Amino acid sequence: MNGPNGARRRFGPRMATTPHFWRRWRTGILLLVFMALVAATYGLVHQITTADAACGTYVVQRGDTLNQIATRYHTTANQLAQWNQIRNVNMIYVGQRLCVSTGQPVGDPLEWSNPGQVRQLLLRAADRHGLPHNLVLAIAWQESNWTQHVIAWDGGVGTMQLMPYTTAWLNNALHTSYNPYRLADNIELGTAYLRMLWNEFGGYLPRVISAYNEGSGNVRTRGIFNWFYVDRVLSHMRWIN
Repeated sequence: MNGPNGARRRFGPRMATTPHFWRRWRTGILLLVFMALVAATYGLVHQITTADAACGTYVVQRGDTLNQIATRYHTTANQLAQWNQIRNVNMIYVGQRLCVSTGQPVGDPLEWSNPGQVRQLLLRAADRHGLPHNLVLAIAWQESNWTQHVIAWDGGVGTMQLMPYTTAWLNNALHTSYNPYRLADNIELGTAYLRMLWNEFGGYLPRVISAYNEGSGNVRTRGIFNWFYVDRVLSHMRWIN
């Protein structure tokens, strides 16, 4: 028999409220608060992913291991696993396409800057690409608080938080060799990507913003599912200038 909320009703006497019950209740509340704090910082540590991004690729052959492939391309198995979102470095399959070359500079120091410098470059980039100022400013604020000298735990680089394979794909698509470690290049790449998404989704802001965060392929196939990120950027757009 179901109760009024659809949950199955328990028969028998009501359980007495005990100190143990309140300890469990308090622990649950603290866990919810912790999860909310983690969600609130999400914008600064996420990566810009694109399901259909391309980069230097290798198709796994029979007998290959990730270590062998990594050695061939002068990198590490762990780095390949990060680029390709592989959880188990011992588990790859024949025919799998791996990103093996991103053009990411090794040991190239991030440029230092202040928010005023970043803002001016963002405005110029918005003008070059014909995008609303507040959209470009809001995306960059959500990504990095207009900070170039930052690398996220997942590999996102600089002001626009560009992932290595996104950088490689953009440079290939634009026939350029921009370096995301340099402030102006980072902003140019991120803004050019925003312009591509603007064109793809006809300037419909929720989809453009969602795709910058989760990839246009995901938005096309699954729709908008990262509303927390989208709402944050839209909120920034209302006050930022």
